[in-house]
Amino acid sequence: MRRTMQKLRLGLGWVAVWCFSSAVAEVRLPSLFADHMVFQRQADAPVWGWADPGEKVEVSASWGAKSATAADADGKWRVDLKTPEAGGPFTVAVAGRNTIRLTDVLVGEVWLCSGQSNMQMSVSRARNAKEEIAAAVFPDIRLLKVNLQTAESPQTDCSVRAWTPCSPESVGSFSAAAYFFGRKLYQELGIPIGLIHSSWGGTCIEAWTPWESQKDDPVVLSRKESYDKRERIYDPEKAKARYEKDRAAWRAWVRGGRKGKQPRRPRAPVQPRKDRNHPSNLYNAMIHPLAPFAIRGAIWYQGEANAGRGAHYRVQLERLITSWRQLWGKEFPFYFVQLPNFRKPWEAPVEDGGWPEIRESFMKTALEVPKTGMAITIDIGEAGNIHPKNKQDVGDRLARLALHDVYGKTGFAWCGPIFKACEFRDGKATVTFDTGGAPLAVRGDGPLKGFALVGEDGVPVAAEAVIQGPDKVIVSSPKVPRPAMVYYAWANNPVGVNLINAGGLPASPFRFGEIPKFEVFAKYLPEEAKTYRVVYAFDPLKARLTAGNTQFVYEQDHSAEIKGPFRKVAYFLALQDRKGKVTYAFVSMDPFTQDVRRIGVPAKATGARFQVKVSNATVKSNAPGVAVGEYPEGCNIEFWDCNYGPGNEAKIPNADDKLFDFGDRMGPEKSPGYGCMQIHNWKAKQSIICFNRFGSGGSNDVGIGNSPGKTRDWTFTASAREYARGEFKVLVLP
Repeated sequence: MRRTMQKLRLGLGWVAVWCFSSAVAEVRLPSLFADHMVFQRQADAPVWGWADPGEKVEVSASWGAKSATAADADGKWRVDLKTPEAGGPFTVAVAGRNTIRLTDVLVGEVWLCSGQSNMQMSVSRARNAKEEIAAAVFPDIRLLKVNLQTAESPQTDCSVRAWTPCSPESVGSFSAAAYFFGRKLYQELGIPIGLIHSSWGGTCIEAWTPWESQKDDPVVLSRKESYDKRERIYDPEKAKARYEKDRAAWRAWVRGGRKGKQPRRPRAPVQPRKDRNHPSNLYNAMIHPLAPFAIRGAIWYQGEANAGRGAHYRVQLERLITSWRQLWGKEFPFYFVQLPNFRKPWEAPVEDGGWPEIRESFMKTALEVPKTGMAITIDIGEAGNIHPKNKQDVGDRLARLALHDVYGKTGFAWCGPIFKACEFRDGKATVTFDTGGAPLAVRGDGPLKGFALVGEDGVPVAAEAVIQGPDKVIVSSPKVPRPAMVYYAWANNPVGVNLINAGGLPASPFRFGEIPKFEVFAKYLPEEAKTYRVVYAFDPLKARLTAGNTQFVYEQDHSAEIKGPFRKVAYFLALQDRKGKVTYAFVSMDPFTQDVRRIGVPAKATGARFQVKVSNATVKSNAPGVAVGEYPEGCNIEFWDCNYGPGNEAKIPNADDKLFDFGDRMGPEKSPGYGCMQIHNWKAKQSIICFNRFGSGGSNDVGIGNSPGKTRDWTFTASAREYARGEFKVLVLP
């Protein structure tokens, strides 16, 4: 009996081995290849997969194409299958030791559709969803959805929701922007359309970009270092316990009618190195496996997650486009959506912020990178909804670009007006536009709105604007006799902007020119300007960090020329508001260090992390409420590169942990955090100069005197956006 069981086990073992070997031997295809799929027309369309090394594989299509090859030493194989003009349904057979038959295959136009939540947003959430879903009977439009997944290295296959003919049953969960784009193409071209949807909400562009193309970028390295730090301290058991606690609190809040303070939303724990926003993780898992599947081009709707780094987005977007094209081995068309209007409506001439800057990066990319284009959506956003429901116009405007550029269609406006050139002359700005296929026009009745000019005083002023000819706008204001800069629709949500072309498409926001340099130190303090030496100078409204957020970027750095010892250290801050009013503060003091590196902005590289009282301070200022004069004692400095909190840990007199938190507790972080550069007069219960979060440019905290916010030191006020120009100088008296 025992021998019989042993033979049975041995036999079963051979059966298991034979089954496993048989499975390996079978010809396999990536998940992209399935029934109902669409091949790109008029292409040498790659078909690839796996088989036993050396196994012969033949691919044949019922339209008459055939190609054969053998699997290489790693079991990989690929053929290029010539595709016809368009049509179907066809059958494609892949034959090796086994045969795979793909049925109901169409040949037409294939587009990759990617991005974050506004691309992921489904038809069921779009405007007129019920009617749109009911009308979505387009069996020649085929939909494929790449499932959400991350990977730490480039993958060769991915999980998908297989190809499905477009119908009321299938379209509701599919990307609205992608569907409306594909529907427009189908209606205009009359041939099958394949849409590959690969997007994930709340994701940054770095996650969609291969590591090799961004590994030397300090901004990206800083993001990766943040994840690496979290990875080192990640405890899965603690993360799970916290999630369960948050979920229980959330459920209790929901059951209680959502009354009282909303608890933290539960989020399933994710290992940091596997996070969806870890650089390259989505490229590895959701883009790389798709290549080299033949596509006509790509559309992209993303940018919200990068809105705080608008200028860098210009670099990163081109990097993504270039790397995807390299992956596919062709310079395919790439079209993207410029972010729409969002947040509180803004009626003043100009609002600095992340969204205008990121729109500018989109525009520059469209102008400078070949075979790209931009769908302008400044007129179809929603103030209180980062996911505007009007995805019909988004898809329509993307499709117009493709119809004109790729398919050679004419007789319509394919893009809204985009800035082309500007000339300042005779007190006016003459702006020329690329009008996108139709002459300039005004939406509705009344004059053009949304234009602003900046003169020598640096103050933006709402300006008059009139259309001249098919492609020019003349901008002027009696308040700006010598304009130096012109803006249009420069705000997160500009009110009433109405420049369009005759096709009804809106003009892109833009700015051109250069605000005159702001230097008033010598004007207000001529004696100090003669005796003090400038060590560092910078614009506090455009501040930024570099080298992985460890070093501060100065406009002037004379530290190598300054030889100690020095008798005094001084700080000068001047701010000009948007009405032209200038306030300043100057504080000199006995040196609290003779190390010239430690008197500048306390970025991590300086090693400046301290809270000290300073002696023999002199305060000069024209800011209302700022106490001026001599203070032998009564002032202190907080210099930290990291986060900080209340508590008066330094035991500063007159300070407390709520309002006058001049003795803050330094954060425990050993890497750059919020950042703190503050000079206080605790004797007079006031701040003098504050410069916090100094790597955030127009979103940092900057102020003179006491803040009207929750505390008197300007923390979390993002006050830089309230000013037009700024000047900051760090000085010493030799």
